[in-house]
Amino acid sequence: MRVSEDEQALALRKKQYELFDRYINRTNTKTAFKLYAIQLCINRISNALVKCDFQTLTSGKREKGDIWYQLNVEPNENQNAADFWNKVIYQMVMNEDGALVIQSRVTGELLVADSYSVKEFAFKPNVYSNVDISNYMMQTSFLEDEVWHLKLNNSRVKTLFDNLFVEYGTLLSGAIRNYNRSNAIKYALNIETQFEQLKNKPLVDADGNPILKDGIQQTEYDYAIDDMFENRLKGVFSDNDSVTPLEDGLDLVDLNATGNSKSSGSAANKTTRDISAMVDDIINLCADAFMIPRGLLKGDTADIDGMTDNFISFCINPIAEQIEDEINRKMYGKRNVAKSTYCKIRTDKIRNYDLTKIASSAELISRIGVWSVNDILDFMDYEPIAEDWANQHIISKNYSLVEQELEGGENSEENQNNNERSKSDK
Repeated sequence: MRVSEDEQALALRKKQYELFDRYINRTNTKTAFKLYAIQLCINRISNALVKCDFQTLTSGKREKGDIWYQLNVEPNENQNAADFWNKVIYQMVMNEDGALVIQSRVTGELLVADSYSVKEFAFKPNVYSNVDISNYMMQTSFLEDEVWHLKLNNSRVKTLFDNLFVEYGTLLSGAIRNYNRSNAIKYALNIETQFEQLKNKPLVDADGNPILKDGIQQTEYDYAIDDMFENRLKGVFSDNDSVTPLEDGLDLVDLNATGNSKSSGSAANKTTRDISAMVDDIINLCADAFMIPRGLLKGDTADIDGMTDNFISFCINPIAEQIEDEINRKMYGKRNVAKSTYCKIRTDKIRNYDLTKIASSAELISRIGVWSVNDILDFMDYEPIAEDWANQHIISKNYSLVEQELEGGENSEENQNNNERSKSDK
C-alpha cells in the first residue's frame, strides 16, 4: 500500500513531538551545582580547622611532643595536616555514619577510613569492621576506644539537603533548558505558491526512469528541500560567514530577531541571571545547613568581622569541641585530663590579626599581667623571644589590690591627725 505524502508528514511530525516531549519532561537534575555548594562548605570548614592550633598540655604546661606533631604537621607519612583534616571533614559531611580515624597499631600513625561498618551496642563498646583505607581493606576490627568517631551534630544534614535539592534541581534544570531553548538559533522557512509548483516536476534518472525514495516519486520540490536542510543550511548554522542561495518562493525568517512576533522570546533579552540566582539559592541553602554565614561562603567583604565571629561560634567551635573531646577521651584518658594533661584546640587562630589594630589591646592585656610578651607573639603567630624576661608577666604600678588601697588610706589619715596634734602642742 502506497503511503500518501500527507500521512508520511503527519507520522514524521508525531515522532518529532514525542522526542520533544521526552526531552522536556526528563528529570535530569544538575547535581554538579549541589556538589559545588557542598564542596564550598567543606573547604571553608576544613581550611578554618587547619588554621586552628592543636595545643598539647602536660600538667597545665604547653609542650610540643609527638601528639602535637601529628595533629598539627604530619598525621601519617602520606598526608600533611591540611590533607588529613580536609578528609576528616569530607567524611563527616558525606558519610552519614561520620568520619572514622584509626591509629595504626604498628606505627601509631593517624589514618582516615574511606568506608567502614559499625555495629553499635548499648552496654559494651561499638565494633568497627570492614575498614577500607586507600583501597586497602583491613582484616582486623576495632573497638570504640581504639578509634575516633566524629559525626556532625546533625548527621543527616547532607541527606536532608539532597532531598531538598531534588525539587530545587528540577527548577534549575528547567531554567537551564529554557535558556538554551530561548537562545538557540531558530529560522522559519516560508514556502510560497511559486515554489509549491515544483511538486509537479518529477525527477527522472539518465534513462528517463522516475527516481523513487521509500517508494515515493521524488520531485524537484523534494530535491530542493532535502538539499537545503542537508547541505546549504549547514553554512547558516556554522560559526563562519556564509552565503546560502534560495530558490524563488523560499524565504528564511529569523525567529530570534528582536521584535519578531513569531518568536517565543527574543534572544537579546535572555540572560543567565535566572540561572545564577538559582545557583545562589542553592549555595545559600547549603550555607544555612552547615551554619556558615552566606556572605562568608560566597566571598563577600561587607561585615567580614561579624560573619567570621558567627562562623567560628556556630560552625567551627562545635566541630572543634567534638574533635577535642574525642582526642582527649581516646588518646589521653580520664586520669590525664584530670591532671591537666590534655589537648586544647584554639579556634581564635582562625582570624588574621593586624598588628596595628590590636596594639592597644595587647598593651592593655600585658600591663595587667594576663599575657607575657611571648604570649602576645604566639597569639599573632610570631616566633617567641628566647629570653627569660619575655616569659615574665608584668603589671603597671597604677594597679594595686583593694586591701592595699584601704590600708594606705587609713595610714595616711592617721598620719594627718598626728601631724595636726603635733602642731597644736607647739
